[in-house]
Amino acid sequence: MTRAALSVYMYGLYLISSGLPFLLAPHFTLGMFGLSAGEGMWVRFVGVLVAIIGSFYVAAVLTRTNVFLAWTVPSRYATATFMAVMVALGEAGMALLIFAALDALTASLTWVAIRADEEEKASA
Repeated sequence: MTRAALSVYMYGLYLISSGLPFLLAPHFTLGMFGLSAGEGMWVRFVGVLVAIIGSFYVAAVLTRTNVFLAWTVPSRYATATFMAVMVALGEAGMALLIFAALDALTASLTWVAIRADEEEKASA
């Protein structure tokens, strides 16, 4: 497994493990971030979507769909930016910045890993 593939694989597992608490315990999970789940099923729905997206990341790595690896980088930066903007606008608690930072950090690690894998391949 390449460094980039490992990076995306681990991020996929992170997404799966992040989505499940929103599905199983939405009030507790959102409360940790200063948010209210309100009434309805939207938080559980988002939890399912996050876990499914994570499974796509894992599946892409396991099937060696390498083009997908690069596609994940800008989307993770966009997600981090969105979360930071929501905090700045007062729509979310400061704890959400932890997830924003993780998304930006892991996107950067994947980008660096893609470049390193390409350089290694070119020099081989």
